[in-house]
Amino acid sequence: MEGIFNEGEKELIEAAQLVLREGVNRLKARGALYATNIKHDRETRNEVLQARIALTDSLVAHYGSLRHEVMVMVLIDAQGRLISIEELCKGNARKVSINCREIAACIIANGADSVMLAHNHPSGDNTPSQQDVDATKQLGVWLAAMEVQLIDHIVLNGEGASSIMGKWL
Repeated sequence: MEGIFNEGEKELIEAAQLVLREGVNRLKARGALYATNIKHDRETRNEVLQARIALTDSLVAHYGSLRHEVMVMVLIDAQGRLISIEELCKGNARKVSINCREIAACIIANGADSVMLAHNHPSGDNTPSQQDVDATKQLGVWLAAMEVQLIDHIVLNGEGASSIMGKWL
């Protein structure tokens, strides 16, 4: 941030980052990001939907407007609760490379049962590319072999997100 922003802008950015960190911490303390039990009543569905919206909004705010692609992984426990959000890799303005070993190590280290992947499109268009769709299918097969569920893969921009698998949003 050095040299790009004035002191007032730096303070606003730091405050926004603090709010995002607090939001993620509140999500960790909340209920599930998806229902894992038989109880699928309206209240449970609404709570899950609110948690997903809050998490998606946090991802959009943090990564959506970056000028380079970043891949993040949302780690979720067996009860559907947020474990953490891990930044996996950074790319350039057009692509980001996925390292399967890094993904596996992160999943194992955190004891995740399910994951959601997200990456941004610096172009500003959050429409999934064919390459995004193909990579998601390959990762889904690979994760299933690890007995880890891929909940979805979302593409972010500064205004919102698109779901590749249609399960999250």
